[in-house]
Amino acid sequence: MLDDLLCRDDIPENRRWHGGLVRLASSFAVYAPEAHDGDGLRSVFPASADAVYEPVEFLAGRDWLLTRWHDACHYRGATLIEDGIQPASREGLREAVAKRWVEKRGANAGDLGVLAMHELALTYAPTHHRFHMALEEWELNLYGADDPARWSSEKDERRLRDLWGACARLRDWLNPLHIPGLQLGGDKAWLPATDQDEVKAVDDGVAEALKELARLGDRLRSSFQLVHIQKSEEQRERNARLQRRIEILAPVFVVPTLIVGFYGANTWVPGEHKQWGFWVMVGVIVVLTCITASVLWASNRRHREALHRQSP
Repeated sequence: MLDDLLCRDDIPENRRWHGGLVRLASSFAVYAPEAHDGDGLRSVFPASADAVYEPVEFLAGRDWLLTRWHDACHYRGATLIEDGIQPASREGLREAVAKRWVEKRGANAGDLGVLAMHELALTYAPTHHRFHMALEEWELNLYGADDPARWSSEKDERRLRDLWGACARLRDWLNPLHIPGLQLGGDKAWLPATDQDEVKAVDDGVAEALKELARLGDRLRSSFQLVHIQKSEEQRERNARLQRRIEILAPVFVVPTLIVGFYGANTWVPGEHKQWGFWVMVGVIVVLTCITASVLWASNRRHREALHRQSP
């Protein structure tokens, strides 16, 4: 039991001993890196895909409760940025739990542990709200740009991937806390608690966070689809520009080939065996090449203007 209590889990785990009389529950607090302020937390909620996870282990019997605050870890998306961060949520949580414990008159140590888990669960909503705000900022940056034809950049795609990873990371940490059938009562709680209303309150917070993450996932899929469409359109536009350049350059080769072929025919041509005939041929090549290139260039320009007028 102590080994499990002192060992930090990669994601929360729950265990039972002695028919459920002794239980281990893993939970966590999650907050923005900017909220970490020495020994406590500040109320700041910047829109970003960064989050600090602070694992907390509870080991409870009927009359006793042991807790272990592990070192926190900073993730950007799904990537670990920093580990071994000093826990910061403990002091504020202790004060809040002490006040509520007196008000609720809890019956056993399991109830005390669930009160602490409730305080930890209060950090989940601000975190997924931050992720929603980060996606809204991404959309505003893309749609509200001064240049209406702005394409998404590599930085935009990286921010989107970080948000996807952040949602997946938070969902992985929340799923083990959402126990099927917990709302129906019985003996399914993480700790041997008697206050079913408090257990439901914690489960509601976890379920709501998972619901919001699922909604955010749908929005992210739409954003990824938009980026894919933009990249396809950008590639199509590059191919079209290359094709137009080839069309304009084609007369440089086609017209001279046609004229030289005409002058190479085994029949009479103007200026045959005359010096001025050569210069006539060169002049015809230059004039016809310029005329053909100008016509193609003007045609492409009218086509681009028509497409621009049709675009919203």
